[in-house]
Amino acid sequence: MKRELIFFLLILLLLSGGCVSEEKLIIEKRMDINTTSAQGPDKEVNWMGHWLTEYGRETLVQEVAQDFELMNPDIDLNLEYPQQIIGLRSKEALAKYIARMITSGDIDWDVVWMDDVIYQYTAEELGDPGWGEKYLVNFENVEGFNETQKCFIIDDPVYRQQTGGIIVGPYIEGYYYLIYCNNDVAEKMGIEVKQYNMTFDDLLGYVRAVNEYNQEHNTNIAAFYECNNYITMELLFQNLFKSELGDFNKSKEETGSTAKNAALLKTFQGFEELGKYDPLIDSHKNNTWYQTRHLVLDDECLFYIHGIWMYSHWMGIDEKKTTKMIPVELPVFQEVDYYLGGYIPTWAVMKDAPNMEEGIRLIMFWSTPLVAEKWVRYAKAPTGMVGHVSTSDSADDVFEQFQAEITEKYGGNVHYSANAGYIFGEENRLLQSNLNELLVRLLDGEITAEKAYNEIIGLVE
Repeated sequence: MKRELIFFLLILLLLSGGCVSEEKLIIEKRMDINTTSAQGPDKEVNWMGHWLTEYGRETLVQEVAQDFELMNPDIDLNLEYPQQIIGLRSKEALAKYIARMITSGDIDWDVVWMDDVIYQYTAEELGDPGWGEKYLVNFENVEGFNETQKCFIIDDPVYRQQTGGIIVGPYIEGYYYLIYCNNDVAEKMGIEVKQYNMTFDDLLGYVRAVNEYNQEHNTNIAAFYECNNYITMELLFQNLFKSELGDFNKSKEETGSTAKNAALLKTFQGFEELGKYDPLIDSHKNNTWYQTRHLVLDDECLFYIHGIWMYSHWMGIDEKKTTKMIPVELPVFQEVDYYLGGYIPTWAVMKDAPNMEEGIRLIMFWSTPLVAEKWVRYAKAPTGMVGHVSTSDSADDVFEQFQAEITEKYGGNVHYSANAGYIFGEENRLLQSNLNELLVRLLDGEITAEKAYNEIIGLVE
């Protein structure tokens, strides 16, 4: 029966056009097709899931879980989500949980949710930027893994830099950062927002218009959503900062320079200007991201800066309200041929996990072309895994069209850094939290650009 299922899956791969014969061999080799005894599973995997309540992406997780158990009857899969494990969906809280597992030696979860942001939070908690090499499986050492990833993932060291110099798992999720504009709010205020080629001056004009509207109509609609545990305005900062440099390679290098210091000051000055118009939602200091990501749907702000994954979040909350959210390209100081985005892993396997080998089997199952194809269809997002069929030629709504336009415009010239190394150098990666705090203070009008600059430069080693 199991061999028949493998054969059926390979037929589907051929029909999708998403693989070649070598990939089929990899998949067949990856799947352990030996039948097990009738006694049932004798192994298990404790898997920390992701994408709960996130529309098609949650569906993908559930389908992969079902398929994995069907294809691996010797393994009992225990899937739970962070909300069930630690009581909330928080990357920072999860990082603390992972750090406690490491320091205590009690590895309760074989496969953990892990992306570049969680990795960075865990590094800060452990005080060790290279913690992954000690405690996570490096999938470059897993036979057959490299062939499952697109060439640029394996060849470009920037992806290893996200997670301490190793590859912790497949780069399932491709993404762009952007500004979501609430079209209902924009029309109400009479603001026409450029969807593409926005400059900082354009953005400043929109923010000023929101402030003027509130004063004239005695309303309290914010220009920007923000929260206290996932500083979204850092995304605006990073794209502006990198655009000022005008050089893609320099913008992603983890080395400091006088040019970067000058770009830092200019971007701080831009934030100081924005801060003159009270741009942040009043509740931002009390907002927890996951619990308040719906506020823009309720017309409490004009702009929401985040990743393309917000489509899945909002569709899981309210499909009708999601249709008023228009994806908009992040603004720049000057036109450049690169953009804020990238590819990230989603899970990692703990080295000291009691079921490490079974965890590796699960993550290798995620690395198949069939899963890559499903991801592209369900999430409306690119992937770093081989085997998917591009949807750029069949974009039939505003979200798909935006991704197609950005992909055509920037190609592979996308990058995002979850730590401050891209500004101050590799040895200063842990300054990201300090930077985020200063950005919020600038937008709240609590500090000048010059003072913010001097404060963070004083921390640089």
